Amino acid sequence: MNSLARYSNRWIIALLVIGLVVNLGAAIWVRTPGYMDADYYFSTALRVVEGEGLTEPYLWNYLDDPIGIPHPSHLYWMPFTTIVAAGSMMVFGTSFRSAQIPFLILTITLPILTALLAIYLHGNQGWAWRSGLLAIFSGFYLPFLLTSDTFILYAWVGCGALWTMVEVSRRPSGLRWVGVGFLIGLAHLIRTDGFLLLIPAFITLKWTDQKKAHAFIGLLFGYLLLIGPWWVRNILIVGQPFPPGNDRALWLLSYDELFAYPGNILTSTRWIGSGFTSILGARLEALWVNTQRLLIENGIVFLSPFMVLGAYRFRSHPLTRIAILYLVILLFVMSFVFPFAGSRGGFFHSGVAVMPVLWALVPAGLEAAIHWGAKVRGWDRREAMVVLGSSVIAIVIILTGVLLWSKAIGPELNQPRWESGLRTYDQVGDQLQKLSASPAVVAVNNPPGFYLATNLKSVVIPNGTLDTLRDVIERYQVDWVVLDVNHPPDLAMLYDEPTSIPWLANEATFYDSAGREIFLLKVMLESGSR
Repeated sequence: MNSLARYSNRWIIALLVIGLVVNLGAAIWVRTPGYMDADYYFSTALRVVEGEGLTEPYLWNYLDDPIGIPHPSHLYWMPFTTIVAAGSMMVFGTSFRSAQIPFLILTITLPILTALLAIYLHGNQGWAWRSGLLAIFSGFYLPFLLTSDTFILYAWVGCGALWTMVEVSRRPSGLRWVGVGFLIGLAHLIRTDGFLLLIPAFITLKWTDQKKAHAFIGLLFGYLLLIGPWWVRNILIVGQPFPPGNDRALWLLSYDELFAYPGNILTSTRWIGSGFTSILGARLEALWVNTQRLLIENGIVFLSPFMVLGAYRFRSHPLTRIAILYLVILLFVMSFVFPFAGSRGGFFHSGVAVMPVLWALVPAGLEAAIHWGAKVRGWDRREAMVVLGSSVIAIVIILTGVLLWSKAIGPELNQPRWESGLRTYDQVGDQLQKLSASPAVVAVNNPPGFYLATNLKSVVIPNGTLDTLRDVIERYQVDWVVLDVNHPPDLAMLYDEPTSIPWLANEATFYDSAGREIFLLKVMLESGSR
């Protein structure tokens, strides 16, 4: 029976308790943002709380040909994650733990959304319980849901938008379509590709019995209600609703070119000139990588067949159809439009919106597999469902623990692997203070993370040659270069021989958590040439 009313309160309470224990336990080791995206949202949230507004005390790309530092923030990434983190810090205090609170709460309650969605799909409480457990032990996603990134926000808003589309198509009204548009606008404020949710919304709009024009106007109004003010902000800041330089991301020939300097070298003419074979090859490779990520990360490998079987079993349900449609659209865009950003994490980020649906489909797919086993091999269905159902959950729990250990914890419990980058930058910052009373601008691999560790201004080391690095140094008055193993390919010689360039002096050498060298290079150019 497809009824939310039949869902037992005891399962909700049980999921909340287990989710609370698991996520609080995992959060013990997720006590810093952890990587550049999360560093960015947290650092800009700090700026808001400190009264500096939506600004960046660093440059992490050169797509819009930035004039200098500080720089208007969120001209590439969207602002809502920063707003959520800043709002929490305004209430609970200025710390990462304070910023983390709303992300933690949403992660703890995500299993409830998943279980209720499962009931909406198939009405089976036992399946819904298992689906909720899968949302608790979320495999690759667990530590990322708990940090200051878009994951958990997009899981709730993106999935909520898809669910609401289906429900509104069944019970249409102008106000409900405004609500759908509002959720899509919110998704767009979380992630740039959130606007892709408009495509499945237009599809579901065709299913409604309501006048299509009224539904369309309501959808568009709700969307513009949220995204419109952000476009106005951009117009006031940079003179246009879509920030300058973002279209240059379409013309990348490799991921590292996201950090190219100057940004205006990224042109359609250059892109076309690279040749059809190169362009198509990069996109097919991205499709292959994203497909693997879908199976490995979203499906934790062994859940993927059950997700497929469950989707096939409930292929006629509008929610299954619209969720799979969105997943296909996302796979296409992240492979053929933004192949480099998509295959390097964009697909993983945005794919979280369909995870509650995929988790809800797993038990149905498992029963379909058991039905086949009973028919072909004579299994006892009831016994097989108990044994295999429990085994699936047990395996997911074990894999989630292993993945959390390898990604966030590591062998030294008092020094979690998740914060290794921040610890390294802490050391660099301390040494810089000893070597220079007032270091001005530093070129680094991760400017947001460097700012969090040192409170110093920084620019990203550009993708390019030594001449490119020198151009950046001269334009943005860079005093120091922190060169680590993740350097641009054309700086390999400098990394191998850090004393080989007369205008860079190696003042200190550090080691990252893997024992790889990090060089602190002082710029020796005369001030007038910079």
